[in-house]
Amino acid sequence: CSRPPNIANGLHSGQSLDKFSQGVTVYYGCKDGYQLVGNVSINCTEKGLWSRPLPRCEAIGCETPEVQNGRVHGLQSTYKAGETLRFACDAGYAADESYEAQCQPGGIWNPPALLCERVRPCPMPPGVRNGHHNGQGKAFFTMGMSVTYTCHPGYYLVGNAAVFCRVSGNWSQP
Repeated sequence: CSRPPNIANGLHSGQSLDKFSQGVTVYYGCKDGYQLVGNVSINCTEKGLWSRPLPRCEAIGCETPEVQNGRVHGLQSTYKAGETLRFACDAGYAADESYEAQCQPGGIWNPPALLCERVRPCPMPPGVRNGHHNGQGKAFFTMGMSVTYTCHPGYYLVGNAAVFCRVSGNWSQP
């Protein structure tokens, strides 16, 4: 037999050989994050051909995660690598960044934890020397609100001009 066929995201035990005798068995395995589907091996037949069918490597899927203080949209129990789920938060809670997560090969979610945090107001944003922000005079700041910093004449801004009130009650980095 000639070299055994390669399979996507997998390897076989005959990688270092060029010729294979009748009756030789070659074993397949998958890369990390993938699982073997089908027969683990193929044989070199008396006709000089490899037995069929070939196994294949499939990405390991993700199970539906728990959402702390929230719920997942849809009824799927598992997701394939590359699929995205959407979730919502209970009343009075919000996600800090995104309401989506993507299944990665190996059964890992990105982001790894789906958290809905209690919405907290932000304190007055910090002042800056030789400048000010446009939030002066406001009584309170809630998630998503922003303030913009400007400098007095003759000074220039280092860092972000705007900061945002985050769900945790803290301001994004200036």
